[in-house]
Amino acid sequence: GGAVPSATCSDAARAKPTLTTTAPTPPLAGFHRRVLPAPAVALNSVAGKRLAKAALALGSMESFFAVMSSLRTQDEPAYCGLGTLVTALNALDVDPGEVWKGPWRYYVESMLDCCVDLDEVREKGLTFASWVCLARCQGVATTATHTTDATIDLFREELMRVCSAEDVAQVLCVAYSRRTLNQSGDGHFSPIAGYHPHEDMVLIADVARFKHPPHWVPV
Repeated sequence: GGAVPSATCSDAARAKPTLTTTAPTPPLAGFHRRVLPAPAVALNSVAGKRLAKAALALGSMESFFAVMSSLRTQDEPAYCGLGTLVTALNALDVDPGEVWKGPWRYYVESMLDCCVDLDEVREKGLTFASWVCLARCQGVATTATHTTDATIDLFREELMRVCSAEDVAQVLCVAYSRRTLNQSGDGHFSPIAGYHPHEDMVLIADVARFKHPPHWVPV
């Protein structure tokens, strides 16, 4: 946080308000975001915006608009898998078939209550297999690929195919270790929002938005 402005007026009829600033009270605990370490490049940085503009020109950021329009901030610290799936389902305009609030039908994490108990997810998160099960429970065709079953070149082809499709009929989601990116934590899920083939960088729409902004990382 920054300085908190305050205004006082000794006599509204005769004097103009005096504007002052006071230092915020230090929080008792917790974190306000995390520094995004290299090799990640924040989308809203100068370099991140340059990458985005170039990727848009190359036609490999078509998926950006649907994903970012529906990007969910995970509801719980261990809900990255659920937040990722909610983002994908809403980006694909899937009707959950049940009401969220009022008259509105729109996916939220609490609706994803098949395959695994939500209390267990809140405590332990999701495995890759459970995530795939949850996705298929929503009636969407889901292709699950482990790195041991593919090559990095096939992954690049998939990135280009999904991210360059103007009619968004698919969302590419990844399960990866934050440690490989020098970030705190370990296993994490997030959707992909773009690809820069010339720089070989991929845009992760991080659902832990309280921790990191969307950012580019090397494929």
